Amino acid sequence: MTRALVIGGAGFVGTAACKELMRRGVETIAAGRTERPYGTFTSYVAFDRTDEDELRRTLDMVQPDVLLDLACYLPDEVAAVARTFKGQRYIFISTGVYPHLHGRPAREEDFVPLEGEPPGSLDYFDGKRWCETLLARTRDFPWTVIRPPAIFGAADRTLRIAAYIQRIADGGPVLVPVESYQRQAGLAWVKDVGFACALASDLRKDTNRKAYNVAFEGKSLQDLLEGIARALGVPARIHPIPFADLPPDASPYGPDPRRPAGYVLDRIRHELGFEPSALEDALAETLAWYRVARPSHPGYANRAKELALAGAA
Repeated sequence: MTRALVIGGAGFVGTAACKELMRRGVETIAAGRTERPYGTFTSYVAFDRTDEDELRRTLDMVQPDVLLDLACYLPDEVAAVARTFKGQRYIFISTGVYPHLHGRPAREEDFVPLEGEPPGSLDYFDGKRWCETLLARTRDFPWTVIRPPAIFGAADRTLRIAAYIQRIADGGPVLVPVESYQRQAGLAWVKDVGFACALASDLRKDTNRKAYNVAFEGKSLQDLLEGIARALGVPARIHPIPFADLPPDASPYGPDPRRPAGYVLDRIRHELGFEPSALEDALAETLAWYRVARPSHPGYANRAKELALAGAA
């Protein structure tokens, strides 16, 4: 039986990944910095991954065949894993690594490893780029990269999907970028990302030193908003304006016109057998959570300014 250690396994994506791994008969151990979180349904181990000795002790104790890393964006932490992990597959979850493609869909080869050495201070997306760069520089280290774009689903702590649900539900216009709201957007359902992680964990498949996109295919921001509206039984009042004029947090998923128009899924489809779920299924589960939890995105506090900008005040 394959054994997987999932760093970040009690989190948003980690929970989905652990469920799918266990469904496939993988012995699954979640890991994090804190003591066992309430509601964690797998075996759990707490350790500080920034302490390389503690990382080594944990890996020696668990002896995972697969190390699924959902909680890393610092290249030093990837380097520590490369020095200490002796299993068969390290799966790194990455995002935001593609350059500005100005509306062209992103293929895995569009990411080019960086040159030089990482700076002392890195934001999240630059950190992911440097982590992938470091992996590309390793020799004989069995890494696989899963690349989702913006992820939504029930219990999404970013509340970005809630920002759109709130605006559709209140009946007012929803501001979107005129340049890009009708082209394919970079979106993925959390269950699909968990499914992709489980597919990549199948040691019978050759994923060594490869990256795989995972996302919805052919779905735009307009499709997302109209899907939410249909599920709520209300009209979708979409109000396009220039991207540069969008107020902060009015459209958390953008899409920025400079960014890729979605992700190409040819590799993960042909090599791992992945197919994205129906957007309607993702929205049904997400809306069920929203109706119970009633979360509010912080940007919704500026809703009056958005309505005024749309001429609806």
